[in-house]
Amino acid sequence: MAVLIDRRTLLRALGALPAALPLRAGSAAQTGPRGGVLRFTRVPFSRGIIPHAGATSMELYHKHPHDPREEVVQPDDIRLQTRLTLRNHKEILDWLGLGWTNVVKLTRYQTRMEESPAIDAVLRSYFGDWRPAQTIYQVNGLSSPQARLEIEMWVDPRGTRQAKGLRPVVPRPEVTGPQAFSLAIEIGPDMDLIFCSGLTAYPPDLDPWNPGSFTMPADAAERGRLATDHLDRLLTAAGTTWQQIVFNVNWNAPGGGAINMNAQYGESWRPCSTTLRVNDTGVPGIGVLYQITAVAPHRPITTKGAVAGIEPILLRPGVALKELPQAPAIRVTRDVDLVYFPGVTAYPPDIDPWNRGSYTLPDDLATQEKMVADNIDRLLKGASLTWRHIVVMNRVGEVRGVRWMEDRFGDWRPCRTTRAVPTGIPGARLLVELAAAAPPA
Repeated sequence: MAVLIDRRTLLRALGALPAALPLRAGSAAQTGPRGGVLRFTRVPFSRGIIPHAGATSMELYHKHPHDPREEVVQPDDIRLQTRLTLRNHKEILDWLGLGWTNVVKLTRYQTRMEESPAIDAVLRSYFGDWRPAQTIYQVNGLSSPQARLEIEMWVDPRGTRQAKGLRPVVPRPEVTGPQAFSLAIEIGPDMDLIFCSGLTAYPPDLDPWNPGSFTMPADAAERGRLATDHLDRLLTAAGTTWQQIVFNVNWNAPGGGAINMNAQYGESWRPCSTTLRVNDTGVPGIGVLYQITAVAPHRPITTKGAVAGIEPILLRPGVALKELPQAPAIRVTRDVDLVYFPGVTAYPPDIDPWNRGSYTLPDDLATQEKMVADNIDRLLKGASLTWRHIVVMNRVGEVRGVRWMEDRFGDWRPCRTTRAVPTGIPGARLLVELAAAAPPA
């Protein structure tokens, strides 16, 4: 059982804490030597999976809307913020009987990208030789103005009792009040995952940079209504509901146009959630961008192709997937392994962008795009996969004039979220995060 101490006492003591925590045996496949360059993490979805909501250095349980007195109990030192953030995730892992090596995917949102080396050093002290797939995104602000780091995780439940359906994770149930979001959710193997492309007021199968005759409404309320209708239609096509959304990452910029999520969820359901403040979503005319993951009751899929067990979800009859810029959503069943890759830029995988020595990236955008695609090629080959195994592609950077590797996908289209904003990584004009589905190992 976890031992909890007063937060202010912890803050005073953190500088004297041991550098490393004990680790369990690895629970997902990694290539390369222990402690070497990460290529991918792989987990059988037949065991289910557990997403953790984004956590900052605020107390795990805190009021919503935030109490300013709670927000100020956060250190200015980013290393201490990182340790408190990991402490929150550790409380969830402890409740589940899991350890750091059960973490298969880690996403960081930072307001100061130059703090990455300090954050990396703290993460290494906790994870030891284990390296979950990791991607870093630059944001303007987090849900707490005091916080400069937020971390979300996806966790392999190996070693725990397999949940059936959905089960919220509730450490310290005696202090749990009404929450704005679930801390973590156990997803059982009797559910299928529904990955969605980035959702806005644009129709889900439309390219915002080539919208044709579609005109974005200037009124924020109308944009919110359109986004609500689009998500409702997508959930219906996938055979699921608002109450089976398990993760909502929302990027919020000035201009509005949000979905009233709580009105759609009702009183009895809250998914995991990460709320981010940005100057610009990077999508033309859009103030709010959603990355949604849902579940649906399992049903067999007979898809023929590179991967049996995945199925694109289309919204318009008579339209082939290859005619679209992205799949509106993709169903992934327990018949596959999930494979997560770290964020890919034009940098070689063994080069640290913040400590790159004499290495210099070419500034030309087309050259960087080819280097990114070549790096993805190497990663996929290392995992014995192809471009047709990719189910999710999240892209950040400059998009105008970029081909985005359609020639490598052929007639396949993954789910895709694009933010045309700076990557925040020195010299990198493009950043790509990938998740794939593979035949069971």
